[in-house]
Amino acid sequence: RKPATTFPAMSLESAPLDAVDDRESIRLGRRAAIVAAASASDMVVNFPLWIVAKRVSAGLPLPPRGELYKGSGTLYLAMGPMTVVADGSTTLFERALLDLGGFSQRAALACASMASGVAGALLVGAQVEALVTRAHALGGTVAQAAGDTLRSGGLRGLLLPHGLTMIAAREVPYCGCLFFLSGQFRARLRPSAQEPPHSWLRLAASDYAAAFFTALVAGPLSHAPSVVASYQQAHAAGLGCAVRAIYEARGGMRGFFHGLLPRTLSLSGSLFIVPFTIELLQPLLG
Repeated sequence: RKPATTFPAMSLESAPLDAVDDRESIRLGRRAAIVAAASASDMVVNFPLWIVAKRVSAGLPLPPRGELYKGSGTLYLAMGPMTVVADGSTTLFERALLDLGGFSQRAALACASMASGVAGALLVGAQVEALVTRAHALGGTVAQAAGDTLRSGGLRGLLLPHGLTMIAAREVPYCGCLFFLSGQFRARLRPSAQEPPHSWLRLAASDYAAAFFTALVAGPLSHAPSVVASYQQAHAAGLGCAVRAIYEARGGMRGFFHGLLPRTLSLSGSLFIVPFTIELLQPLLG
């Protein structure tokens, strides 16, 4: 019988923390494939909760059972590349900040992680996410939503969709939590090297606890932009119109936190599955 795998103890000052943060020892293309696989795992597990939170935020009814995965394949074509772009951008931004000087490695990683969210959202994520949300609002397919958007807004409507700014605002705290803060919690909560050897199951339990605490930060910080973006996407509304409608129809400021619980639960799943899958695959494929 093989001995249980052990993992070294790490402090909050020891960035990079683990394989999730180790982008230097692996080729960029292989790292991108690993991150894409992690994003696919996340989509399979967390899409139902994600779409429930999305529909609630947009003021739509809960989806019927047969539509829990509606648009998941199309959304992966956005979320997979968006996560890959965000991860790769984190690497490039972190190197640039370290080259500039004046940044510790931890500070550079934190700033780069947040900036990477803007890159991922603007380049690919917001465009496809808008079509998936619009499809749920119209009760049609993603292709029908794309046709409707093209007819009403032309190519500009597809490339610069409603909710683009708020999606970017949402991804800043989310990517900061995914690529930086979750690693800080993992370092605190993982068993230390002085403890007896421990299994992947125990490691998974500590990593999910880290993901849950990270989600408690990421959820509230990113939820208001997410609610506004969801409304814009579902109703093809401008930013000011969406903010006024949410404020007036949902009881003031609390309307901007409508759907926070399901979205936070979904985020905890994503913040666990993506880093944990990278942690599993990178030593094997790197």
